[in-house]
Amino acid sequence: MEPNAPFPAPTAPVRAYLEWLGTASSKPAVFPLHDEAVLGRNPQDALASDRYVCIPEQTVSRRHARIRRRGASYFVEDLHSSNGTFVSGERLAPGDWHVLAEGDELGLASARLVFHSLLVPEQGVAPAMITRSVDATHFAPVVDTRNAARADLENTVHRLHAMAQVGIALGAVTDRDTLIEKLMNFIFDLFPAAERAFVMLRPSERDPPQPVAARQRDGGPLDPAQIRISRTIVDEVLGRKRAILSVDTLADRHFGAHESIVAQALLSVMCVPLILGDEVLGLIQVDTSSDRRAFQDADLEILSGVCAETAVALKNFQLYSDIKGLLDGFVCASVQAIEERDPVTAGHSFRVAGYAESLAIAIAHADDPDLRRAAFTPAQLQEIRYAALLHDFGKVGVREHVLRKEKKLHHADMRLLEQRFRYARACLERQAWRSLTERQLRGELGTDDLRHERDRIEAALAEEGRRLDAFLDTIVHANEPSISHAPPVTGLDAIRDHVCGGIDDDPGFRLLGDDEYAALSIGKGCLTPDERRQIEAHVADSYSFLILIPWTRDLAGVPAIAHGHHEKLDGSGYPMGLRGPQISLQTRILTISDIYDALTARDRPYKQAIPAEHALDLIAEECRAGHVDDRLFDVFVASKAWQARSNA
Repeated sequence: MEPNAPFPAPTAPVRAYLEWLGTASSKPAVFPLHDEAVLGRNPQDALASDRYVCIPEQTVSRRHARIRRRGASYFVEDLHSSNGTFVSGERLAPGDWHVLAEGDELGLASARLVFHSLLVPEQGVAPAMITRSVDATHFAPVVDTRNAARADLENTVHRLHAMAQVGIALGAVTDRDTLIEKLMNFIFDLFPAAERAFVMLRPSERDPPQPVAARQRDGGPLDPAQIRISRTIVDEVLGRKRAILSVDTLADRHFGAHESIVAQALLSVMCVPLILGDEVLGLIQVDTSSDRRAFQDADLEILSGVCAETAVALKNFQLYSDIKGLLDGFVCASVQAIEERDPVTAGHSFRVAGYAESLAIAIAHADDPDLRRAAFTPAQLQEIRYAALLHDFGKVGVREHVLRKEKKLHHADMRLLEQRFRYARACLERQAWRSLTERQLRGELGTDDLRHERDRIEAALAEEGRRLDAFLDTIVHANEPSISHAPPVTGLDAIRDHVCGGIDDDPGFRLLGDDEYAALSIGKGCLTPDERRQIEAHVADSYSFLILIPWTRDLAGVPAIAHGHHEKLDGSGYPMGLRGPQISLQTRILTISDIYDALTARDRPYKQAIPAEHALDLIAEECRAGHVDDRLFDVFVASKAWQARSNA
């Protein structure tokens, strides 16, 4: 059709038209559009007259662009023109189909045309656009009730109620898995036409999104790892932060040719990013294979609102996880620093935490119904773990020579005692030979008598030396600590009562002092009563330190659990002498774990490691004595919790 020609009587239905704005030498004109038309500088001999639009401008290519109708929409394509095709100022890539909307301005080089649509949507059918893409960073749900029918208003009220429930539910959830589970349920309630839904999340800002949940309306399982995803949709949603509504997806030029869309026969799709600030956390997609018009603009608005609330909840979980990781790292670093003071016992607290956590988990499957009913929640398990890690925190205040004591006598005390024995031997020799010399000088001894007296002195000194050696051997033997109660070593009384002569006017001295005698007489372990009080004070000190920490509600029991780990059911423990019901189940778990590791830990200077079977026998004796909870110990043995190791 030539420019300036009148609008012809249509030979086919006119669905849209182009308005040419004209130039200085050409008047404006109108070109009708049917199903397809080529736009160019010259008429196309191979095309009927109603299939081309002639724009006689030198800047327009012979075959410049093409317009095609699909469904209720028109699309324009640049045919590799020399000077380009523009829609609303944006140049089209050759071969890229672009949907036209009412009033769009087309630029063919210097020629300017305006697109007008004469299509009127059928009742209940969405407008001509196949795909709607909106900026999700500025998208807010809007409900327009001005012209809504009663049924529509009721539906809107139902959805608003569901949206309110979503907000309430997401605000009350405390972990990500529960959040996603509730989210899936709400999606199928909000969108009755939805057949599938899935969620993708980014592990971190630098990682690609990973499917974390997928669900069908009928509840059928979907493996998130096996779902087929349109990378085009994902890139559009995540890369450009766009919320997408695709109607009649198979016919959509953007998505219809993609294998994942075709394979699943998706007809209608909504996909919205999870955005908080400038950070894109992931996306939610809802789709169906049975209805081309399943979702409308209002559905996209509602899903965008759900995604906004979900993004806030997910970010809160991420921050909570970061804080939890920070606390966990600080606790582990603190425990490691404390245990560095005594390398011999290093790793004790981490092992105890592993045993305690395994035992706490195992009671959910115990034969005893009372124990099964007391099964712990994940938050309570974490509380037990922290209490186990920090149960010896108070040892930071114990003096190092007490904390590292290996024998009943400290190393320096034993060296001093050995020097005293050498001094005693030297005093005996000095006195004997000095007496012999003085007698000789006074002329009391002849040659034969001197020789005889010398032999007698040497024999006496040798005998006394053997006696001193026997005393020292007894002390060395008594200095070794005992794991269980043992009677005092025989011979210590004789050593304590033995007095050695001093030098000159020295009236003499005892080989073994009262404090040394008391230390060597210890029946169990290597600590004196005063040193044991210092060690036992670590329990109270641990509690004093731990109550200064502002624990969350879920961890508020950590100080009390750690405080009682040396209590015994019969009240003979410390520091408070609690009895049966006064000792919590968590503390009893910690007690068994602590005793087991103390018995089976690697060889130490004051004791050898005990085989696991022997250690279990010793704990069984504690149970029979009424010190330890025998029900928990049975679970400890049956579940093999004693084989656990902490992975902290």
